[in-house]
Order: sequence, then structure tokens, then C-alpha cells
Amino acid sequence: MHKNRITNENFYDEYCFFDDYLADYLNVDENGVTEYIKRMKEAIYEVKDVLPEWMPSIARLEKIKARFESLDNAQVSFDDFQGKDEDVVWMRILMEKIEAGADPLAKYSKLKFTFKKRKKSLLQRFFSLFN
Repeated sequence: MHKNRITNENFYDEYCFFDDYLADYLNVDENGVTEYIKRMKEAIYEVKDVLPEWMPSIARLEKIKARFESLDNAQVSFDDFQGKDEDVVWMRILMEKIEAGADPLAKYSKLKFTFKKRKKSLLQRFFSLFN
């Protein structure tokens, strides 16, 4: 079997498990990765300067999700080079961080912000209707 195919199949299987794991963690029925990214983006302006791993984590999750979708939708072949096993390792590390309560969202929930408790402005409430 071709090395790229093995790498992509390992990634695909791990992503499916990772997505289900995040869905359970976030108490949603499906699309755990999408929900995790969504929740991170909701707090992006409050946290991006406080937690250095915030922006790189969002970028990595989006990249991993795009790689999975290109394989899932048959836009690319499993035999084509899509990336290395680094993505699989990164997903496993994030799951370990979640278990330890050290993932970005867990760290965010432990932070105290004055504006985190402040009511949303009229403009913020208006924009939240369309998101």
C-alpha cells in the first residue's frame, strides 16, 4: 500500500474519532471540531493576546478540518500527499490537554475578564443574530 494512502487513512480515522470526542466534550450531537472552532472564535478578541496558543490552535483546527473535508468529499485522492502524521499527533495532544483541563477553551473558562461579564452592546447583540 502506498505510504500517502496509509498516512491519509490514519489521519481520516483519527479525525473521525477526534470530531466525536470534541462533540462529546462540548455536548453537541455532531461536528465537534466545527463547534470547538466556533466557540474559540466567539472569544477571540478577549483571549488572543492573553493565551499565546489561541490563534495557532484556531489555525491548526481549520487546517485539519479542511484536510479532512477534502478527503471526505473526494476532492483529493487518499494516494495524494495531504500532509504528515503531525496532524494526528496534534489532535492526540489536544485530547490529552482536554483530559487535563489545559486546552484553550478550558483555560479561557478559568480566566477572569471584566468585559467577559459585561452585557453585550446593542451592536454586538445585533451581529449575534446573524451568526
